[in-house]
Amino acid sequence: MFVGKALAAVLTAAGVLLQDAIAHSVKRNPLSTVARIEDVVIQTTSHRVHAHSSFDVTFALSPTRQKVRLSLEPNHDLFSGDATIQYLGADGTVRNSKPIDKRDHRVFKGESFVQLDGESQWRHAGWSRINVRRDGEKPIFDGVFTIYDNHHHIQTKTAYRQTAVSGDPGLDDVDDDEYMVVWRDTDIQPTDRDELRRDLGSAATCGSDELLYNRVENNIVYRSLEEAAQDANSWRMSPRALFGRQIDSTPGGNGAGVNLANSIGSTAGCPATRKVALVGIATDCTYTAKLGDGEAVTSNVIQIVNAASQLYENSFNISLAIGNLTISEATCPNSPPSTAPWNQPCSDSVPIQTRLSLFSQWRGQWSDNNAYWTLLSTCGTGPAVGLAWLGAICQQGASTRDNETSASANIVVRTSPEWLVFAHETGHTFGAVHDCVDQTCNDGSVTRQECCPLSRGTCDAGSQFVMNPSTGNSITRFSPCSIGNICSFLGRSPNRLGCLTDNRGVTTFTGAQCGNGIVEHGEDCDCGGADGCAGNFCCDPTTCKFTSGSVCDPSNEECCTPQCGFQTNGTVCRPSTGPCDPQEVCSGTSAGCPTDLTAPDGQSCGNDGLACASGRCTSRNLQCRTFMGADATTSCSSSGCRLSCHSSQLGPNECFVYNQYFLDGTPCEGGGKCSNGNCQGGSLWNRIVEWINNNKQISIPVFCVAGGLLLLAIFSCCWSCFSRRRRRRVPKIPSPPPPRGWNASGGAVRTPPPMAQPGASYAPVPGQDVPPQDMRWEPLRTRSFRYA
Repeated sequence: MFVGKALAAVLTAAGVLLQDAIAHSVKRNPLSTVARIEDVVIQTTSHRVHAHSSFDVTFALSPTRQKVRLSLEPNHDLFSGDATIQYLGADGTVRNSKPIDKRDHRVFKGESFVQLDGESQWRHAGWSRINVRRDGEKPIFDGVFTIYDNHHHIQTKTAYRQTAVSGDPGLDDVDDDEYMVVWRDTDIQPTDRDELRRDLGSAATCGSDELLYNRVENNIVYRSLEEAAQDANSWRMSPRALFGRQIDSTPGGNGAGVNLANSIGSTAGCPATRKVALVGIATDCTYTAKLGDGEAVTSNVIQIVNAASQLYENSFNISLAIGNLTISEATCPNSPPSTAPWNQPCSDSVPIQTRLSLFSQWRGQWSDNNAYWTLLSTCGTGPAVGLAWLGAICQQGASTRDNETSASANIVVRTSPEWLVFAHETGHTFGAVHDCVDQTCNDGSVTRQECCPLSRGTCDAGSQFVMNPSTGNSITRFSPCSIGNICSFLGRSPNRLGCLTDNRGVTTFTGAQCGNGIVEHGEDCDCGGADGCAGNFCCDPTTCKFTSGSVCDPSNEECCTPQCGFQTNGTVCRPSTGPCDPQEVCSGTSAGCPTDLTAPDGQSCGNDGLACASGRCTSRNLQCRTFMGADATTSCSSSGCRLSCHSSQLGPNECFVYNQYFLDGTPCEGGGKCSNGNCQGGSLWNRIVEWINNNKQISIPVFCVAGGLLLLAIFSCCWSCFSRRRRRRVPKIPSPPPPRGWNASGGAVRTPPPMAQPGASYAPVPGQDVPPQDMRWEPLRTRSFRYA
């Protein structure tokens, strides 16, 4: 009894200490440079796009004039089928609610390309996620794209100024119109305190680490570890149990409940087919006021989720989609309403931990299909910009312990890059711990399984991955250890994947609607209503029919002139993007550009094994370098179609297999080619020849030894045959009979001749030969008979 009270007292005291310790995510360091985006062209005939457009956009980055091309298609997975927006009043009641119409939001995903000086071809450089706010001659969009694994963050002038920190470069206004700027991860000035820096005092930790829910034995992340420890050492109490953090037999605690080093790079537990995690997002009054209105909030939320989803799709085969969006009024209430206690102005009396706890209490009241909820706010604690409950994905309801209410929720404070903080806190919700840094490698955290090492042989992850405690200038993806951490955690219980939905895509719109910019059944043209058709004399915006004398509409057809007639034969309607994608030209008899044809897969297009694949000049090594952004990166092997790469970033002799595939048409084993992640068309003979070529250090000695043995066997066989033939050809010489009168004992004996018998004569016996008289006598030979 005394021991129990003492233990309770220690736990209470520890809880007070942990609550008083403020640990947080802090704002990034100042930027060294910011570039303006210039010469932006949407590569459609009308320079306009709609929610279902697939198109390219080109631009240049000042002052270097680096040319960039983004090849984009609609992101149909960003909204659930019944996604809704509800507007919350200051009293906490819902004032209005409406479904999210996907046609109102031009959200795209795709790939990025660069054009180097002196070259006409475009080189594949990474991925892109874009939200188009305005199209036409002066388009405006925001989002993120990568060039060789370096994030390029696109912001409007207004958004950049809202999220700028002290020391950021200023912007020169040449006019009052909105424009776009871009900055890179490598533009963040490096110091010890960056955007995702987490520290407790002087130690680098995360605010999420210090939430009591994340440290107690009831947290599902650590429960399995404690059970393992109790099984292995049932007689011993873990010292860390006094402070609520459980250990396993290895020992330690993490999101998977397993030895983190043993699960590095393993995707076991993650879904084999694409799943969608629905996210509920709420904004408090401070966030809405910062962005201006509900429309701006909606657009910004879409951009955040669109960009973060890229990381989860590539790493875990899980898309992030908006299930619900709750937008508070811009005017904050005088006192927080009981129905939404989290919706209140920033105050020192309401630190970020308390705000998350209040939001979790509200979230726990709702029964929905969302995997988790995120609160967007401008209220941090000091420099804190994010907090999350560890491993709370798919939990229903809420639980309260020691004045903390936890649920499947996290909080993200308005900053830049906001989407990366959102991805980081979502990682905690999915069960991820931090990557190891120098301090946690030395203080025993890695031994206790409380941080993710780079590899089995290297502890420090190098500050280069999403779950790193501090952001650097090269954070573009999850570490192999974090991938194993999250997948192992999800796979340990079916409930952790139970709230994820199937990748349903988007339902095709039914019924034609003139003026939406989409040419549908029964329409000749659709230039987008009266505003979109301004200056268009070929299409009637009210009927979506050609005007008198018109045969085409240049707003939707590449081979149509502004005079509403066909372009002449040979006019380039789709320029070449490289040696594997030749240009297409108009026929002169049709308004449509011919089908986009590419060079055959496998056709050589350069040195170093470059060959065409899906219209790109690439190789397995080049695809790995593009993905990893490191010159030392190579493909692990020439077999298989899952992206598998060696890189110095992953540690020596480490090969990591990613949750995505090589391009269709990429060579694979046996002379085959990749198709939808499978190697097809290979043969056994080609595989043997390929193995020989790829393993000459083994095959050459083996073939030398085998060839020598074969020659020895052939020589031995020939010698044996030659020897047998010689033995058959040499006749046996019979031994001569002993001379007459020879005594076997060695003396000569005279033998009298036989005496003749009177009247007797030697008559031949039938069948017997009589020896000639002039030859020695030999025994009579008898003829053998065979019986039937």
